[in-house]
Amino acid sequence: MTDNIMRHQFETWVECARPPLQDHPELVIPALMTTAAFTHPVDQIAIFTAIDDALAHSHDRQEQVDHIAAQLPWAVDGKERIALPRILWDEFWAIIERPQDEFTTELDLTLAVVALGVHYDPRMVDACEQALLQFDSVKKLIAQPEIRLKTDDLRNHATDSLATDLLNMLTSNGYDIEVIDADTVVIGSEYPAQNRTNRRILQLHDIWHLVGGYGFTGAGEIAISGFQLAQFGQNYSTRFLATVATKAAFNALEFLPMMLAVTFDGWRHGRNAQPLIDAPWHKLIADPISKIRADYGLRPLDSAAVQMMETLAASMAEGK
Repeated sequence: MTDNIMRHQFETWVECARPPLQDHPELVIPALMTTAAFTHPVDQIAIFTAIDDALAHSHDRQEQVDHIAAQLPWAVDGKERIALPRILWDEFWAIIERPQDEFTTELDLTLAVVALGVHYDPRMVDACEQALLQFDSVKKLIAQPEIRLKTDDLRNHATDSLATDLLNMLTSNGYDIEVIDADTVVIGSEYPAQNRTNRRILQLHDIWHLVGGYGFTGAGEIAISGFQLAQFGQNYSTRFLATVATKAAFNALEFLPMMLAVTFDGWRHGRNAQPLIDAPWHKLIADPISKIRADYGLRPLDSAAVQMMETLAASMAEGK
């Protein structure tokens, strides 16, 4: 559990983009991820790249921090403070403090993290738009006619097609192709990148689970968030990863290295893959997953960290 003093310190680190490089090295990465999510989305790729490089550089926490400081010189002195809405922080801490067993499904946590975006101020919304427009694939997507998949579009395809695999998965789990109504994520027309990518990923998230080889597990959701962030700079993914990293750091610090390994296995997978957000998925669903992978040079995720986290989660579930 976090006390009010530590909460205030963490908020200051994030709002000033000045992580505690010396005093609390164990909180540097969560603080930087939260900075990427809530104050400096335009810097999110640089921040995650620096963290990834640091994790690859050393297993020693202080050496990782020193490496990050060398990659992100502004982190030493910070930037001009950006005060976040109080309600955003309050809702963020409510998620951090909420016992994990109260999130009865992965969707519960997803919806709680999605709801944080309701409290974004105009500066933050503008910054998220700029972050998305750094990706050429997002610009290409905006220029395309919008085609939304419906459940009926998945029917009457070959048994080995992505459409059939997706329909079977959705049916067996009681899901819908859009777990959240796409029309509820629309903001002002001056934000075409957010409107288009928000609607798009609601339809592609489960498709990417299948094509990318991500399990429908807690570890799979963390890893695919890293993949999505790397692919097109989605703020929800940054927000989700910052939240789960901070939750681990404050409530179960011993699990943070494994969680970060899962995150950045997905991140590297996304960085090394061809852009997928602007691919013609309404046509690709007729193909087998194996063909799509071959055509796009996409290998399924192979992550020892994901396997370890899934094994640990299963063991803990059995022990209840």
